[in-house]
Amino acid sequence: MDTLFRKILKPALGCTEPVAVALATAAAVWAAHGWTPAPDAAAVVDAADGLRSLRMRVSRNIFKNAFAILIPNAEGHKGIVMSAALGVYCDPRQGMGLFASLVPQQIAMAEALLARNAVIVEIAEDAPSELYIEVEATFEHGSGHCVVRDEHSKITLLRHNGKTTFGATEAASEDVVSPEMAMLKNLSLAEVLALVEDLPESVLDLLRATVEMNLAACRAGLSRPMGLGTGYFGNVEEDGGFRQHLASLTAAGSDARMAGFPVEIMTSAGSGNQGIIATIPVVTWARAHKLSEDRMLRALAVSHLVTMYLTSYVGYLSALCGVAIKAGIGASCGVVYAMGGGHDEAERAVKIMAATLTGMICDGAKVGCALKVSNASEMAVRAAELAMRRAEVPDDNGIVAPTAEKTIQNLAELGRSMESVDQKIIQIMLKKLVPAQ
Repeated sequence: MDTLFRKILKPALGCTEPVAVALATAAAVWAAHGWTPAPDAAAVVDAADGLRSLRMRVSRNIFKNAFAILIPNAEGHKGIVMSAALGVYCDPRQGMGLFASLVPQQIAMAEALLARNAVIVEIAEDAPSELYIEVEATFEHGSGHCVVRDEHSKITLLRHNGKTTFGATEAASEDVVSPEMAMLKNLSLAEVLALVEDLPESVLDLLRATVEMNLAACRAGLSRPMGLGTGYFGNVEEDGGFRQHLASLTAAGSDARMAGFPVEIMTSAGSGNQGIIATIPVVTWARAHKLSEDRMLRALAVSHLVTMYLTSYVGYLSALCGVAIKAGIGASCGVVYAMGGGHDEAERAVKIMAATLTGMICDGAKVGCALKVSNASEMAVRAAELAMRRAEVPDDNGIVAPTAEKTIQNLAELGRSMESVDQKIIQIMLKKLVPAQ
């Protein structure tokens, strides 16, 4: 159980796609010197010396989620190309926290790298996974190669001067599913909910850390306007309306993250915004209704487990907004559990959420994500309340099916069918790179 939750809940600083881009770059640069991610791997001093060029190929979803997002501690810089350039001067051993230690010298060197057009980023239309980053770093003395795929921090291949030093083979044609993900996908919703009845203390401690970390991010976003200021400007006192307060609190966390504010978040199934949605509605409802910590933490566990359960079907990245159709559904099931509901109520909540927010597309990570976060958090609670009152979406309504499991499968099929939507989103984004005539 501990292994499963540590797969779901991971800390990260900054939007996870730019971080993953920088991680892949850093690993490729260090691989050129023979580095592999062994537990006792030493630092590579002056790893970037002699770098001639950096070529990166990424899946569409990585491109769109790193396209317009601000990078923490990077003096206002944003975007995928800058993320790749900064990675050249980062330490891959820091994983998803590698932007925490950025200093002005690294930023200046990255700017110089871009000034000489040494960084090339391409969209890999043949990417074998929705989450795919391939980097080739060419030096005067040789080269380093890295592949990150399937999960944001999962290095699957390293090469030094063309020789594989880590990972057995080049990326396979199908996604590589982790044992934890495969186990979860084989469960029914009822079996997923049952997992929270026997949580070890280590998992409860991880959930406590999740509450503290993600609430701190939301409070940071309420301290002053960041990003769109969705949370800051919409904030009201708790007695001014629970849902309004919740919508503002969750939006504030996204505002801070999407604006590049250097606040660490506990991600859920690879996403910081999903971490906010899967956490804050459950915690806020539980505390407003004075639930015991034990009940709150188990409700929180439900939320994150269901979020990962959806991810096992839909994938880490999709044409559909994960905040809505994954973490939103997870949060709704978590609030149902907090309200005293069981499998029947959770199943109704899944169907209500699927019938409501399925049409929300993912058009990349950006400050506007706070608006989607706000809507998803409010709807998660509303769906839970409706489910507890026995409201149920009929099986003949659109993609809704007789069971939660089949409804989730329909969501996954819908996401996979939207390749042309993803392509159009990318085309629209690329037009923004061309100056207006």
